[in-house]
This record gives sequence, C-alpha cells and structure tokens, in this order.
Amino acid sequence: MENLWPTSFEEINVKPAKQILDEQAVLLPKLTGDMVYAQIAKIDAEMEVFEDHYNDFCYTFVLKGKFLNNYSFKVFNFSHEIALYPIKIHLDELLAKELNTNISIEIRNEAHFISILGKTLNSNRIKDVVGSIIKLSSSTSSPMQWKRP
Repeated sequence: MENLWPTSFEEINVKPAKQILDEQAVLLPKLTGDMVYAQIAKIDAEMEVFEDHYNDFCYTFVLKGKFLNNYSFKVFNFSHEIALYPIKIHLDELLAKELNTNISIEIRNEAHFISILGKTLNSNRIKDVVGSIIKLSSSTSSPMQWKRP
C-alpha cells in the first residue's frame, strides 16, 4: 500500500496561551516585592463541566498572596482542544464588566490573546485585587501587637 501521510510535518509556530501566562506569572512577584504571585493550574474534570469547558486542555489563572495561604483570586479559566487556538475564556464577572465584554469569550489567535491579556492585566479590577492582596499579605505577615487596656 502507498504512504498516505504527508511527506513532512511542521511544528505550529505560535505560543500556547499557557506558555504566555507562565511568562507573565514570572514577572508578577518582581513587581509586588514577592507579595503576590500568579499560578496556572489544570482544572479537574468536575470543574470543567461546571465552568462549561469541554476541551482537552483546561486551566485556571489565579492570583495568590504570599501569606494568604487559603485564598486565590480567579482571573479566568481557559481551555482549548489539541489545536492551540481558538481558546475559550471564562472571565471574572466584574473584570468582564470593566472590559465591556461577555464573561465567556472565544480567542481566535495568539495576537488576540495577548491583546485581551494586556487589557485584563492592566484593568482597574486587577490593580485593586493585587493591591488588596499586598495589603492583606503584609498585615498578616507581621505579628499582631496586643496592648493591655
């Protein structure tokens, strides 16, 4: 039988959304004196259904405080099939409102993702959240001083 496969395969020349977010996550602690950091974590199957993500690759992008062990702020969830784009994003409700967009949006390509991500990270909502995490982390990191009445 003759070979029905193409004569060659080439790697797709775009950055996956997760890689772009990983690069941005490295920058945040430097900007906040190591008080706030970002994590990109795989979403479990139960949460995929709840968040309406039925794709092969599902992640959440959250902000956390150095001394706020049990708190994380979900910026958005995102998912895609084996093809790197389009990706489906489910934004924080107040963030979507500020950006004047739907909570769920489809991102067509890498340039579109970078554009949306830039607007997201520079939004007042994210500035407020990061500022609050810094304040709460710094107040929790130092021991409380109690004065007797």
